[in-house]
Amino acid sequence: MRQRGVGLTAAGFVIAMVLTAVLVRVDPASELPGLSQAAPREIPVAVVGPDPDAATMRDALNGPSEHAVAARVSPSEKAAEASLRDRAVSAVVVMGDGADHELWVASGGGTAEAEKVEEVVSRTLAVSGQTVRVVDRIPVAERDPHGVGPFRLGTAWAILGVAFAALLGLVFGARSASASLVVVRFAGLAAGAVVAGLGGAFLSEVVVRRIDAPFLALAGLGALVVLGVGSMTLALIAWFGRLGLALAIVGLVIGIPGAIGAWPLTPMPVVWPTLLAWLPPGAATWAVRGLAYFDGVDVERVLLMMMLWTMIGLTATSVAATAVEPRRALRDLHPSLRAHPVGATIGAFVLTGILVVTPALPAFTATDLDPPVTVTCQTTRTPTNVKELNERIETVSDVDGFVGGDVGASTFLADGRGLFVFGDTIRRTDYSSRTMVRNSMLIFDKTCAGLVQRRDRDAVIPDRADGVGYWPMSVAAVDLGRDLVGVMAQRVEQTGDDLFGFRNLGPAVAIFQVEPGRAPVLQRVVDLGEDDPDTSRPVWGAAATVVGDSVYLYGTSRTSDGGFGWAVSVAKTRLVDVTDQSKWRYWDGERWQRDAKQAAQLIGQDGGVSQTFSVFREGKRWYALSKRADFVGTDLVVWTAPGPTGPFTPAPPVAKIPSTASELRYMPLAHPQLFPEKGTMVVSVSRNTKDGDVQADPSLYRPEFLRITLP
Repeated sequence: MRQRGVGLTAAGFVIAMVLTAVLVRVDPASELPGLSQAAPREIPVAVVGPDPDAATMRDALNGPSEHAVAARVSPSEKAAEASLRDRAVSAVVVMGDGADHELWVASGGGTAEAEKVEEVVSRTLAVSGQTVRVVDRIPVAERDPHGVGPFRLGTAWAILGVAFAALLGLVFGARSASASLVVVRFAGLAAGAVVAGLGGAFLSEVVVRRIDAPFLALAGLGALVVLGVGSMTLALIAWFGRLGLALAIVGLVIGIPGAIGAWPLTPMPVVWPTLLAWLPPGAATWAVRGLAYFDGVDVERVLLMMMLWTMIGLTATSVAATAVEPRRALRDLHPSLRAHPVGATIGAFVLTGILVVTPALPAFTATDLDPPVTVTCQTTRTPTNVKELNERIETVSDVDGFVGGDVGASTFLADGRGLFVFGDTIRRTDYSSRTMVRNSMLIFDKTCAGLVQRRDRDAVIPDRADGVGYWPMSVAAVDLGRDLVGVMAQRVEQTGDDLFGFRNLGPAVAIFQVEPGRAPVLQRVVDLGEDDPDTSRPVWGAAATVVGDSVYLYGTSRTSDGGFGWAVSVAKTRLVDVTDQSKWRYWDGERWQRDAKQAAQLIGQDGGVSQTFSVFREGKRWYALSKRADFVGTDLVVWTAPGPTGPFTPAPPVAKIPSTASELRYMPLAHPQLFPEKGTMVVSVSRNTKDGDVQADPSLYRPEFLRITLP
């Protein structure tokens, strides 16, 4: 009988080896529906570049709600490459000087992850007009272009471990009659494991030639995987019988997607896909990749895992052998557990979980995935008219630290929320970093208002490394499934401590992406042109109007002898191309053309507009709204035109907004979507004290609203 059992076992081992050899030649990811649709989550990515660009890129990558990647800033290219080779990150974004960057990937660590990172980074950069060139720093073997060789081999060894243990249980019974017979059973399993390790390594390196790794190291890994998985399967069978074998098989089946890199459970918290990836198929695949592509980095974790499984399996099987029963194929629960089947089932799952959680712990992402920006909701009753809005502005102390701000352009998002951007912003004194920043952003809906805050609590468009900041002028939004918001700003350099101690160095654009109900996430800041304080060069974006997916960008310019006010020119482009001035077109008085120097003046400088103003349309008519002659003027004037290129004709003043001996009133802006009424427009007027000291009474640094009748 014993000789027959040995013969059956040997025959079963041979059949299992043959079937496994077939598995090494087949790609389950292409045969099983859905497994090729990989969607990994929170893939660790390093970002290398100068501040604040690298932090902006990190926040842009971490911003989407699906959290496909978990980006962090790396101090240098050398450190980032070391992290890639140490398997601490799966990709590295190396930022270039302009709009072209490099993405380093390691397809040897998993093609699904490499492809997903490339997709996410390319999509994120495309939003703001940037491109990326992919460089595979650790590529897969030439004969294994899809990188499935390690998966096939690792999964084959895991299957062999379960198959060998199942054969031993079927032939010799679920439990041995004594501890000495357990040793014999494990000796047979060890012999099969050695053969499987050598055979798998030989097939993969010599026959199929898809893995290039030290032969003996690879064979030893395979033997230990088969032995570890088989030992735990024997223990599960000894204590739980058919239920134990079923648990082992389930572990194999649900571990295959994790080993491939496909996450059927993507909507679940990341803990579950991570654990599934460290079931035997995934753990074995990780180790084979480590030997083949990463010089053995982190393989010891899998080796220790399998040694632990072997010791626990041997001990648990030996303890189970103390109860002598008639030899039968796969009996039910161990006699000591039959009285408590529910507890036995729970115990099996708990034991299996502990065995998997321990080696999986280092795999959990350590990247700080706190939202790159937040919007806290400060409950408020929504004003329904201009009077209520002004009363609210005068009486509220602050909005999450926002006390007062300059200018204040607005737009509405596709989800119905309103968005305001401000220039120099005063914040509560408990902001330990800076109580005044160059810009800020407010979001409001029907129930609450909130300040958009970066993690560092600095300006929402961060200053350049040299201290140059950004003053928003206009804002444009296009619904592309997610709102694409362009904030046109002017670059500002501080030159003194007085009210006018600054100079404008030229325009810039900040691109934000906004998912419904979520905070705007900065994607990129682009300076348009070289730093140049020459005011005769148009500052594009002083006003902006969206039509479809295009945006008309109005520029203001002035010369020293041209009179008070600013002249107006116009350019147009698609909002998705706004960062690339080569795609802009400029109106020369007759047609749209490429040369910005040929842009015609739509409104002259003498008696012209303020440096920042508004252009909007109602019906078929276009309007420009501004304080005539900038700071020295008193008249709020509306210019009318049949189209975006003019000609713009001034109408009689619609209101007086003079400055006083103590207060400046300047840069009125139109808000077409705020309390709309046909034939009228809600206008905000910026306010400031003439000495610039508004800290004593910040309410003087808040806009005042009025409604005008359009001509």
